[in-house]
Formats: sequence, structure tokens, C-alpha cells
Amino acid sequence: MRDFFIDNLRNAAKKDKNILLISNEQGASALDKFRKELDNQFINAGISEQNIISVSAGLASQGKKVFVYSISSFITLRCFEQIKIDLNIMKLPVTILAVGASYSYDTSGPTHHSIDDIAILRTLGNFEIYSPSDNNVLKKVFNETLKSKIPNIVRLDRFPLKNIGECKEVDIKRGFRTFGKSKKIAIISTGITTQIISNLREELSNEKIEFLNIDIFQIKNFNKKQFKTFLSKVKNIITVEEHTLNGGIGSLVAEFILDNKLNISLTRLGIRDENLYSYLERSKNQEMNNIDKKSIKEEVKKILKKKN
Repeated sequence: MRDFFIDNLRNAAKKDKNILLISNEQGASALDKFRKELDNQFINAGISEQNIISVSAGLASQGKKVFVYSISSFITLRCFEQIKIDLNIMKLPVTILAVGASYSYDTSGPTHHSIDDIAILRTLGNFEIYSPSDNNVLKKVFNETLKSKIPNIVRLDRFPLKNIGECKEVDIKRGFRTFGKSKKIAIISTGITTQIISNLREELSNEKIEFLNIDIFQIKNFNKKQFKTFLSKVKNIITVEEHTLNGGIGSLVAEFILDNKLNISLTRLGIRDENLYSYLERSKNQEMNNIDKKSIKEEVKKILKKKN
């Protein structure tokens, strides 16, 4: 996802000298290629994340289209004050490319886990959080960031994710996409968990079990009216996220159901407080928090059995 985005950015930067990429001692082939071909549009600002955000704000205030690339846990939590004051209050259109979403850096431990960024960044106004589940979505997100008028962050998984559906089916203005259909149950996911749900959908279809999957990739400014329409069609919702249950998409959906007075049963699956600080492999972390395919499958069957 990182290479896909930066390669697209490099091609765009060749046509627009105002596009700048700032990094902090990060190594990647796509970065090396960008730096080699566009040395005057690349800045290695060293390991100084808070300073990088402030520098990007200064450049953006002078009309530059600034993209900041760094590890997610460092460029969000460490820099929250700078993001809030230097970018948000000033409404400067800087795009943060945050690699390592969720448990991407699994065995690196809690210092590298980005499992609470959505909760924290959701508190900001004049801000967008993009959480793409594949490169089909990421392509549309990339195009949107080029013309964005507000600061935003793009959560990039560290590993390649298979494309789901077609790129032309992604409506960036809606902020979410849907797969399958059901009047009984919908599963709402984002990022890596949409990949898990996609595999589950194929497996359960062989058992004649259908569900609606809503992949929400635009966390703040999604189309609320259309979202309500889809939610109103089902009786039960499961949210699945590789993110803390506090403040993530489960909280977002719970707030939405309450605010819109919807009569829907909600089950939230995500990272529980007691499991926040671990050094396990990603698959083990998913199993421990019941966000692996097997656990989600059991939850779906339990809900359908109880409601029937």
C-alpha cells in the first residue's frame, strides 16, 4: 500500500512542482525512487516527527501540497498537539501517510502498534481519516488527497492486501462500500478487517449464510444519509476492527445508532482493554480479541440462531 501510494504520488509530482514528500529516516524502495527522480521535492527531516508536522504546516501555508510519510504510531500519538494546532486549527491541507496501521508491526510491541489512532483523531474537526482496505480504495483516496482542502491521514497497512471488488465500484464521496446483502445481519469493518470479512463471506456463502458487509474507509465525513439507509435495512450489526473498542468504528456506529434512534442490535468486536499491550504475532492478537475469521463466523451464527 505504501509503494502503491508513493508511486502514484511520484508520477503526480513530476507534473506538479508544488507536491512535496517529507520523511523521517524511513527506508523503502518507493521512497528511494522518489528521492532519486525528484530530489528537490523530497525532504528527509530526520527522526523528529513533531517538527515534521510543523514544517509541513509551514510549507502548506505557502501553497505547497505536502505529504508526510512515517510510522503510524509515531506520527499520530507523538504529534497530536502539532496536528491539532499547526494543521487543524489552521485548516492546512497536509496528508499524513501513516504506515503500520493496527497490528502491522505486530511483534515490535505496543510502541509500534497503531490501535488507538482512530479514537484520538476522531476528536479533531476539519480532518479526515482514511482507512483503505485495498489498493482499489487507496487509488480513490490518493486522488482525493491531491485536491483536499483539509488535513487528513491515510492509514496504510504494512503488508500487501488483495483487491476486493472493482476500483470503479468505490464511491469516495459516499465513504464506504458494500458487499453482499441481508435483511438480518450486517458486518461493518475497516482496513485489514475487511480483508478478513471478505474471506468469511466466501466461506459462509458455501453454507448458504449471507450477510451485508459495509467497508467504511472514510471515518469522519462519510455519507450519513446513505449509511443510515443501509443500517435501517438490517436487524443486527457486528462491527469488527483491529483497533481498541474505545473510540473506534464500533463506537462510531453505536453513536450513530443512538443519534438516529435506530432499533438495531449491535455487537462490537475489537481490541479489549486487557489485551492492549502485547508482543504477539498479528494472527494471535486477532484470535485473542475474537476478530479472527473463526471467531467472527461463530458470532454470526450465534446471532442468527438466537434471532431465529
